[in-house]
Amino acid sequence: MPAQKKNLPACGISLLALSLLLSLEAMASPADDAIAAAERDPKTLDKLTVHGQAAPYSAGSTRAGTKTDTPIEELPQAISIITAGQIRDQNAQTLQEALRYSAGVRTDQYGLDNRGDWFALRGGSSGTTLLNGMRLPLVGWWGAVREEPFAFERVEVLHGPSSVMAGQNAPGGVVNLVSKRPQAVASREVALQAGNNDHRQLAADFTGPLSDTFSYRLVALWRDNDTQVDYADNQRRYIAPAIAWRPSERVELIAYAEYQRDRNRNTEGFFPWAGTLLPAPNGPIPLERFVGEPDWDVNLGERTRVGYEFEYKFNGAWSLRHDLRHDRVRGKIRTAYAAFWEVDAQGNGYGDNALGEDRTITRLSYGNDDRAKISNADLLLEGRVGDGRVKHTLLFGVDAMLSRADKSTAFDTPCPVPFDVYAPVYGNCPEPVIDPSSLVHTRMRQTGLLLQDQIKIDDRWVVVAGARHDDVQTRLSGPDGVETDRADDDAWTKNFGVVYLARGGWSPYVAYSESFQPVAGQSRLGDAFDPTRGKQVEAGLKWVPDAYGVTATAAVYKLEETGRLTPDPVDPNFSVQRGRVDAKGIELEANASLGQWDLIASYTHSKATDEATGFRFESIPENSAALWAAYRIAAVPGLRIGGGARYVGKTWDGTDTLVTPSNTLFDALISYESGPWRLSLNAVNLTDKTYFATCLSRGDCWYGTERRIVAEVGYRW
Repeated sequence: MPAQKKNLPACGISLLALSLLLSLEAMASPADDAIAAAERDPKTLDKLTVHGQAAPYSAGSTRAGTKTDTPIEELPQAISIITAGQIRDQNAQTLQEALRYSAGVRTDQYGLDNRGDWFALRGGSSGTTLLNGMRLPLVGWWGAVREEPFAFERVEVLHGPSSVMAGQNAPGGVVNLVSKRPQAVASREVALQAGNNDHRQLAADFTGPLSDTFSYRLVALWRDNDTQVDYADNQRRYIAPAIAWRPSERVELIAYAEYQRDRNRNTEGFFPWAGTLLPAPNGPIPLERFVGEPDWDVNLGERTRVGYEFEYKFNGAWSLRHDLRHDRVRGKIRTAYAAFWEVDAQGNGYGDNALGEDRTITRLSYGNDDRAKISNADLLLEGRVGDGRVKHTLLFGVDAMLSRADKSTAFDTPCPVPFDVYAPVYGNCPEPVIDPSSLVHTRMRQTGLLLQDQIKIDDRWVVVAGARHDDVQTRLSGPDGVETDRADDDAWTKNFGVVYLARGGWSPYVAYSESFQPVAGQSRLGDAFDPTRGKQVEAGLKWVPDAYGVTATAAVYKLEETGRLTPDPVDPNFSVQRGRVDAKGIELEANASLGQWDLIASYTHSKATDEATGFRFESIPENSAALWAAYRIAAVPGLRIGGGARYVGKTWDGTDTLVTPSNTLFDALISYESGPWRLSLNAVNLTDKTYFATCLSRGDCWYGTERRIVAEVGYRW
């Protein structure tokens, strides 16, 4: 794409949208309201369940796959939906915990890692995360602020390339977070939690009407807890107010804001193979070992978010939607970690992954500061036309993103004194100092144009066809403001799928889809990365019977990906791009709410290999499975018991040399509701199994999460 080609910035879309929207109210008559109410599709997106009320595990429809309210059985793509009820029953404290029972998702990639949410979709490609359909901040290594699951109404997972709908996205798929929004029915709840590792949490969720046309929502959370690692505590402060204006059936405007501040010490040590997965002369490295310095180790994240969502229904057939969001993120990390590839002061080498006889390791101190601002906007025109045998749902859209990110680094510095991992002594490693000359400023501008048609024929066949064009400009500059690198990328992506709606709720489908994702950041040599591309063929079968609250999907896919990032073998603080990765697999998933039972079951078979080497991709098991069940005991109204099992098969290190053993973990739930009160007790990793999340060819291993027990008392009115 020529450098001088213009992009439409996010603010331009907003001005265009507002100029259209502000003039619409006067154009309609009262009869339009009646038409809109009468002609609304009865199978549109389910009304969001207010937090605190019983919520099923299955969902009937979603906007995730097409940006239109579409029944799940009419989508030619595997989609997983994690409802607020499931998040609550499993007491998911992080996004990766919310995803751990879904097919095709590899969570817990780096064990207990409080720096971020690490998960992979279909063949090991890191998943792209959206919030209400728009991209989250693109920041450096440590600038991410983890999203809070208590704020979600649901989590939607689109499996496989989804650029036509999601814009820039990784080939493996997209995770879309759906925020809690104001409701017309009043509901207020306060919940208090306490648990092991000194877990303390207070959460509140209030919603309801302010008048005939206004409603509100306020979600807030305060959390403090320690972890299984000494000194590595976590703190979170979160508040998110929102107000909705619905003057008629045709108009909805929601304005919202959010503030979140996280502060913790780092849990990860980057321990060598020896003393973790492999034997060491002095035994295993203790699970609780903290490798940083308690006096200055910190991982700080702060985010401010504001935005609005507007929808206008012209009549029963056409509607216009416009969203705008602005995020500001600040991240800071100061830490030390084990130099698993280095030698210690006594000359004991880790090239052969042995600690040696002297019990010590070399530590490196490291620091990073991240700042990011990102503005997103979109404008979507949707129309439902046609009658009789052929009906069309048309979608025309334009969206834009402007991202500015600054990253400064305190480069690896060896701590002067070797560190005894069995009897640690702290206070002898100085805090890293940011190098002003390391500043990298990244500016990204993106514009996307979208066209889609959903064609329904004889109420039996559904054809979905879409195309999208993206223009992306990336500019890198140093502390003096002089441009050091640039990338101008543009791409067409497309999808095509066919679904047959058979009797009994069965829906076989076939589909082809593509993805395109510019990669932010730069290599060790200062070069901007090329975009990653994905192409996939998928076939599947869904079962969504009308008579039961069941959503089941079986899918088989073949995915080709180019341009994936992997750690630089020279310096793991940077990345390099590898060539082509081929992934193929089978995914089975079912969510059901049947009588007294709420059920989740999933199975994944996946193979991902590097075409150049033939090696399996690191940390991705060939087989994984999960089962969760919760049962309402009729003899004791309000009492539920539940539990789950999660199996992750063995994984490889990226060179088919070292194998991380499989593990099976168990979770449990018991809850009781009486009037406005709710009591619950959750256990994660019930048997307190010690396991390894992954071990990598570069020489390090990552401990998994030990048992966590949390009790909650909630009151709603």
